[in-house]
Amino acid sequence: MKKISKNLGVISSFRELKDIVLVDIVQTLEVMGGAIVFQYEHDTEIIAEGDIDAAEIKLLLQTSALSEHPLYTCIEIHRHEEYTSYLVITRNKANTLLGKEEIQWLHLITSYLEVSLENVHLIRKLTAKMQLLASQLPNEQSAQDIQWFRKVMFELQEEERLRIAADLHDTTMQDLFFLKRRFISLLDKYAMNKEDKEHLNNIVNFVEMINNSLRQSCFELNPFLLKEIGLIETVRSYLDKEAYHAPFVLKFKEERASAIEAKDLTTKKHIFRIIQELLNNAKKHSHASHVTFTMTVADHAFVLTYEDDGVGFNRMEPRRMEIGSSGMGVEQMKGRVLHLNGRLELDSREGEGTKLVVTIPIRETMSV
Repeated sequence: MKKISKNLGVISSFRELKDIVLVDIVQTLEVMGGAIVFQYEHDTEIIAEGDIDAAEIKLLLQTSALSEHPLYTCIEIHRHEEYTSYLVITRNKANTLLGKEEIQWLHLITSYLEVSLENVHLIRKLTAKMQLLASQLPNEQSAQDIQWFRKVMFELQEEERLRIAADLHDTTMQDLFFLKRRFISLLDKYAMNKEDKEHLNNIVNFVEMINNSLRQSCFELNPFLLKEIGLIETVRSYLDKEAYHAPFVLKFKEERASAIEAKDLTTKKHIFRIIQELLNNAKKHSHASHVTFTMTVADHAFVLTYEDDGVGFNRMEPRRMEIGSSGMGVEQMKGRVLHLNGRLELDSREGEGTKLVVTIPIRETMSV
C-alpha cells in the first residue's frame, strides 16, 4: 500500500497507471488480470494488465451487467460529470473471487486513485485546451510574443513520442526478439512430428509479425529516416507500407518537390506529422475508396495536397472535442502549418469528399 500510494503521487498520464498501479495490484492479489476503465458518454477507455478481456468489459459496462458478473470484482472509483471510472479485477489464479479483506484493500486503493485520476483528467483537459489554443493563434508575423507557446507544445509532443518509441524498442521488442530465439532453439533442439513443428513455426512467424508491427509503430513515433533519406522518400516509404492494409486505394505523387529537402529537420518532421494525421483521419472517418497525397513546389512554396472521395463533412458544424479522444484533427494540423508560417485551405462538403491544401514557404529559413 505504501509503495502504491507513493507511486500514485507521480502519475501524470493514464498510460502510466498500468506500469505504476495495475501491475502491483495484479501481482499482489495474484489475480489473472485487472483494468482501470473510463466510461465517457460516447466512448470507453480501458487500461488493462494481465489476462483480462477488454472487449467483454466494455460490453458488460454498456449493458450495466459488470457489477453483478460472477467473474469480476468491479469497484467504482470516481463519478465525474464527463466520465465514470472503475477498477475491475478478475478471479485469482485459484479461480475464486476475492475475499472480504482483499476487497477492503482495493477500496482503500481506489480512495487514493480517485484523487490521482482527477488530477490526470485535469492535465489531459488542460493539454487539449492548450493544443486548441495553439491551433487558433494568429500567424507568427502578427504574434511574435506568443510563438514560443506553439513551439513548446510541439516539442513536448515530440519528446513523449521519442520516449514511447525508446520504451518499445528497449523492452517489448527486445523481449519478442529473445522469445523468437527461444522458439527457434526448440525447433533445432527437439525432434517433433510434422504437425507440432508446423504449429511452432506458425508461432515464430506470428511473433515476427508482431515485431514488425511494433517496428513500424516505432518509426511512426520517431521517423528517423527523415534525417537519412529526406522527407520525400520517407513519406513514400511510409505510404507504400500503409497502402497494404489501408481500407482504400492510397496513392502518392511527387512533382519537382525536392526543394523541401533544403529545409531544416524540424520543418520536415512537422510536414510528416501532418501527413500522419491526415492518413489516420482518413482511416477513421473518411469511408473513402481513394486517397491521394501530392507534393509539389509552386511560386517559391512547398505544397502538400490531400484528396479523398469519402463522405466529407459540414465545415460549419461545430465538432465536439472529447477529452478521451486521440487528437485534435484539423485544428492540430492548422497549428503546425501556422507555426511554419504557412497556410491551410480546406474544402469539404457532406457526401462530396475532402480536399486539403497546405502551403509552406521555402525561401525563408524556418526556425523553432
